[in-house]
This record gives sequence, C-alpha cells and structure tokens, in this order.
Amino acid sequence: MNLSEFADVVASSRSYRRFDESRPVSRELLEELVACARLAPTGNNTQLLRFHLSCERDEVLEVFSHHRWAALLRDWDGPAPGERPTAYVTVCGPAGSRASAIRNQDAGIAAQTLALAARASGLVGCMIASFDAALADALGLAEKNLEPLVLLALGYPAADERVVVEPADTPHGLSYWREREGDAWVHHVPKLGVEDLLA
Repeated sequence: MNLSEFADVVASSRSYRRFDESRPVSRELLEELVACARLAPTGNNTQLLRFHLSCERDEVLEVFSHHRWAALLRDWDGPAPGERPTAYVTVCGPAGSRASAIRNQDAGIAAQTLALAARASGLVGCMIASFDAALADALGLAEKNLEPLVLLALGYPAADERVVVEPADTPHGLSYWREREGDAWVHHVPKLGVEDLLA
C-alpha cells in the first residue's frame, strides 16, 4: 500500500451513522479487528485495554439503548430500525481509566486502529464517547473491574448513505451536516487544509 492508498482508507473511514441492518457482522470478523488493534501502541506498553464484542442482536440493541448519536444533528434522533449498527466493539480499561489521560489516549489509538481495519474489511463505523454509566453493568464489565472508554458502532453502510469530506470554508464552518441529494443521504464532514494545521 502506498501513501495515496492509505490516505484513501483514512478519508473513507469517516463516521457513518446509518447501516444496512440486514447484513450482520460476524464475531470472527470482530476478532480480526481486535487482532489489528492489539498491535497498536499503548503507554509504556502496559496493554491494559480490553475489548468487549457485541454482535448478537439482543446485546447490540442493548448497547444501542445506552448511547446517543451526533450532537450537532439536533433534529435527528439516530438511525431508524433497519439502519442501526449490527455490531459494537467496546474499548474498555480498568475501573477509573476514564480519569486517566494516558488510558484515554490508548483507547483513542485503539479505536482509530479498529476503525481503519473495519474500513479495510468493507465495514463502516462511528466512534462514540457519549454513553450512560449503566452500559458497564449491561455488558457485565463492572463485575470484571472494567469500564467502557469508547464505543465503536459497526456495520455495512446503508445503500443510500454517503459521507463526503469537504473543505472547511463553507457557511457551516467545522460543523458537519446532512442533506438529501437525489436518492441518497449525504453526510458532509468539513476538514481544515494542511496549510491551516501547520504550526
């Protein structure tokens, strides 16, 4: 893979929030994603993160009930039945990790690695940090002395969902937005240019 091909994977690994719920994601594929994430760096190589895999329908719906979607889209309540994720990976750390900058950094690196691996395997996803405290109990994490740090919602993309990276010079500024274009919903993601980022 060359740099241009890698950039394409990164660009196409945007947050998708509508999925094809008729296409399940297997546990075997989720384990392959974790096999990639385990190779990512962690602070002092402590490797304290753990990964809870949810792909059975009842548990997926349970996870879905404990988090929120897209704070900037105030007129959208999240994906409708038939458009919901078919799997989740919950990135966990030891109890108390949410207060640790290094553990949250580790979780972010792991979640991004999972997201890139998912995209390379044909999946799309959305990283979620807005979930309620009851999620740990619902997944049996608290009894293992673990707490969730990041959720990655996963699935195959809805046929009428497109995500487009845009320059950040529109009237929307850095806020993402959605609009109907023909038969598709298009989710626009503004990104600053390289010249804006160099310090």
